[in-house]
Amino acid sequence: MSMILSDMKLSEVILQHYVLMPVIRRFNIKLGFGEKTIKRVCDEYNLDTDLFLAVINLYIQQTYVMEQPLTVEQVTATVEYLKNTNNLIMQSQFPNVERHLHALMSNSFEHNKTIGVINNFFQEIKSELLAGIEYDNKQRFPYIERLCNDETEAWAQKPADSPVKEPVDEKIFDLRSMLMKYLTGEADQNLCYAVFFALFTLENDIRQYNKICERLLNPAVNNLEINAER
Repeated sequence: MSMILSDMKLSEVILQHYVLMPVIRRFNIKLGFGEKTIKRVCDEYNLDTDLFLAVINLYIQQTYVMEQPLTVEQVTATVEYLKNTNNLIMQSQFPNVERHLHALMSNSFEHNKTIGVINNFFQEIKSELLAGIEYDNKQRFPYIERLCNDETEAWAQKPADSPVKEPVDEKIFDLRSMLMKYLTGEADQNLCYAVFFALFTLENDIRQYNKICERLLNPAVNNLEINAER
């Protein structure tokens, strides 16, 4: 898959790679950018073009590696992007999954007890994911911001490890597999598909979130910690 470059039209890139729609939303880019290039849109929204390109290329390419480590300014912008992702997961994606699940249970529960098991499993996943989001928002991100601000001995205030020990996206994959393989009896198929795709969207967003942390943010934070300790 070819690399996305700054002189490409953003509209054409999004139309070709629809999975990037959540990305432009989290960068607070509004629809209606016409024939403008990625560079021009980033300039108009005061976004770092290199960071924007890194995120969207990371979304569509498994092997993408940013040529240069993130700058301090890019680290700050990446943290803001991840905060926006967390907010949208809580405000939009959780309610979307639950709305479809509750509708499915209301229509099918008497005939299919598996749906109740699926809902319980999702609630466990949600609790675990919320714990991870709270850790990032209240401990990890403030720590990174202190490093970026070059606060005295910020490195010494490094938080404990995240409470989330197992990949949540893999658990959502297991949940989707359960829905696909073991749903028996009568169930509203339209609602089944709605639940499946809502879970798929959530799973993909979490996977991309983790990839941004692993490939972009964490190496830059490690460099900041080394510099802060000197």
